Amino acid sequence: MFEPVISVAISDAVLAFSSLFGVFLMAQFRSFEPGRRLPATVALLAFGLVAAAAGLGTLRYGFSAIWTEPHRMLYQAANYLSPSLLAAAIAATVWNWPLRKQDWGSILLGLMACFELMRRLEWLDAWHLVLSAAALLLMTAAIITRGERKPTFTAFALTGVCAYFIGGLVIGTEGKLAGFLRMDLFHYLLALGNLCLASGFFHYLRGKSN
Repeated sequence: MFEPVISVAISDAVLAFSSLFGVFLMAQFRSFEPGRRLPATVALLAFGLVAAAAGLGTLRYGFSAIWTEPHRMLYQAANYLSPSLLAAAIAATVWNWPLRKQDWGSILLGLMACFELMRRLEWLDAWHLVLSAAALLLMTAAIITRGERKPTFTAFALTGVCAYFIGGLVIGTEGKLAGFLRMDLFHYLLALGNLCLASGFFHYLRGKSN
């Protein structure tokens, strides 16, 4: 018999709405400079994957177990693709990497191929840790290098990175902490990270290149 986990359903809903906020901001890519539109589209995909996975999580934990498998699949996609895609989008914008559609397609296919290889080797946990740490380091490096010239971007983006770091690499998703499910804390910190990074990156994208 299905037993809802209301706290997880609520925290998933909060995460979904925060991700949709990122989707909304990145969807305005036509107002950005031409060289920034592709990275914005990639960031939109990253936020969109998280929004879809979190939305299915709300259905799974709040309404019916029939959503378990679709949620598991989208959760994995968001977990292994979104941080890297968002980090690459920020780095490409800040450092003016002239990446074309084919390059972004290669990055996406490479991430998917690595996921499948690690799944077959049963190294997914280690791969996720390496991938998450690399994405956080890349974002941090990109943010810091523009710190003096873009203080608003830096403040929002570094807060977002810190929220991601604490949620993903410190809190985790298993068990409880101070009476709260770690999964809930993870979701709320991820939501905070989404709001801050989306706001900071949008502010950067709307600015002028220099």
